[in-house]
Amino acid sequence: MEPIAVTGIGITTSLGTGREENWRKLRSGVAGFAPITRFELGDYPVREGGEAPEVVLPDIRDVEPPELRQLAAACLEACREAGLEGGCFPDPDRAALVVGSSLAGSSTGDRFFAGYLEHGPRGADFGVLEGYYIESQLECLARRLRIAGPSVVVSNACAAGGSSIARGAALLEAGRADRALCSGYDPLSVFTFAGFGSLLALSTSRVRPFSRNRDGMLLGDGFAALVLERAADADRSRRPPLGFLVGYGESADSHHLTHPHPEGSGAALAMRRALEMAGIAPEDIGYINCHGTATRPNDAAEARAMRSVFGERLREIPVSSSKPFFGHTLGGAGTVEAVVTLLALEHQFLPPTLNAGAPDPALGELALV
Repeated sequence: MEPIAVTGIGITTSLGTGREENWRKLRSGVAGFAPITRFELGDYPVREGGEAPEVVLPDIRDVEPPELRQLAAACLEACREAGLEGGCFPDPDRAALVVGSSLAGSSTGDRFFAGYLEHGPRGADFGVLEGYYIESQLECLARRLRIAGPSVVVSNACAAGGSSIARGAALLEAGRADRALCSGYDPLSVFTFAGFGSLLALSTSRVRPFSRNRDGMLLGDGFAALVLERAADADRSRRPPLGFLVGYGESADSHHLTHPHPEGSGAALAMRRALEMAGIAPEDIGYINCHGTATRPNDAAEARAMRSVFGERLREIPVSSSKPFFGHTLGGAGTVEAVVTLLALEHQFLPPTLNAGAPDPALGELALV
């Protein structure tokens, strides 16, 4: 496909607000986990998560729920970097918005159910569930950013953020927009925490992707956005593009509701499709930012998928996982980690995989950074 330029990025995680603070802590090896304060944990053994700082910007202080305000801040940062002052697109009809999220405004659910249990269905405040209506959130964000072109919600679990970038690129390819704002987000909430806790997927210690001692993930807030333009249209007088998207690949792994296929066949197919679209060979790849959740089934499937695509050369390709820094950000993971990868390219520095320790020999040899 025609190369797509990335002209702006924005990010908020538990490492902080904005690209500079996130990159400073990534470079210095500082993780963003702390005892969870957002909800009660009872006697559950996992106590930590990645809570992002509250964003205080005068022009979005009336945006609700709080997680949409965080997403709006990341979008505005990306727009400013792309030269779109005030976060406004000059030709609203030729701008597209794609939002990826797994659970949207789930942070309001605990307030609703507490009231429901106390007052019953007639006394419960159904208004606090407004955050779940992601279509209304999409409309609010599009209106604030003056985007009148295609607006799309992608909700396909942890792939949502990555899929939002693919959907934005497809809209540019099809000529339906000249700029696409692609974003992904999910907040740390009691529902996601309880869900992964019930699957015994949360770590009681530290996040150790691909380690023989790995025991699961930790969860965190994640909000990120990228502004995409066709490379031929990008105004390089503003600033050089941060990078280029030359291919993407997607697939559906229907092996199990919560476990990937043991051989990683779905992930391998997505990687092959991305390489094919880009017109490049596996040996042209110089770095892989992994999903790297530190759960035993996922790490094993991902390692096998990479080996099936890259063969023996996988031992020479630097790979790392960003999740030990800020946790699994669910629907935000694809965009958050795309921003991390772009920052790594810009600064020519590969953030390390924290806490990796001794690698799992069952995964084969990996060039873990």
